[in-house]
Amino acid sequence: MKFFYYDNNSFLNKLNPISKIIAPIPLFILLCMVNDFWTPLAFIALTVFIILVLGKIPLTNFLKISAPVLIFSLSILILFLVAARNELTAGSPVLFTIGAFNIYQISLYAGLTMALRIYALLILALPFSFTTEPSNFIRSIIQNLRLPYKFSYGVMVAFRFLPMMETEFNVVRSAHKVMGIADESGVRSYFEKTKRYSVPLLVNAIRIGERTALSMDGRAFGAFKERTFYKKIEFKRVDWLYMLSFWSISVIILLILYLTGLMGELGFYFKGIG
Repeated sequence: MKFFYYDNNSFLNKLNPISKIIAPIPLFILLCMVNDFWTPLAFIALTVFIILVLGKIPLTNFLKISAPVLIFSLSILILFLVAARNELTAGSPVLFTIGAFNIYQISLYAGLTMALRIYALLILALPFSFTTEPSNFIRSIIQNLRLPYKFSYGVMVAFRFLPMMETEFNVVRSAHKVMGIADESGVRSYFEKTKRYSVPLLVNAIRIGERTALSMDGRAFGAFKERTFYKKIEFKRVDWLYMLSFWSISVIILLILYLTGLMGELGFYFKGIG
């Protein structure tokens, strides 16, 4: 498994991981209630700026990761266009017709609003995902949020297992190719392939888990209430500055949208145009 983390020396990489989680939380709540497409569009632009400029993430990397999210959002838009309920389209003018489907103005507006809302909500998590090394995130919540390290390091071990199991899967697949066992297409072949891979992967997972448990036990893991850390991750002034700046810019964007009349009513259900 390849994580989204992109290792560079950007501003976001130097921040405490917790600040990158706390900063967008108010926006998550707000975007769940917006009923216009200008608000999510504005915050999509802000998020993309943060990722590309403050995170120094290459545009190709961003597009590759966000493409599935964009495709999902577009599918939501298409669903609204062709399958909007009659209560929503009643009284709305028809913009154009595609085959047997009438595309209504309200359907296009509602579809754009929902699609952009979903896209904005999902990519808001990317600044954290792109610029946070999982181990540093675990260390941060232990040191700053005082989460029990027994639980936290268990999560870290689980993160470490994922790329290890991918490596084991590639080893098993290569071994099968050497033995002349080809991967065929079809439903029956799929189940046979699943059975062929699952047994050695399960055995290796048990072996790795047992070795990890013995290693942790041999190092007296969990024997003491508190523990020392080789790497300190502190909540610094720059983290507060980032969060306050993020919130301030968000408030300014909302004020501009409100004063220009582009911001719709807030609510969990779509309320129509204007």
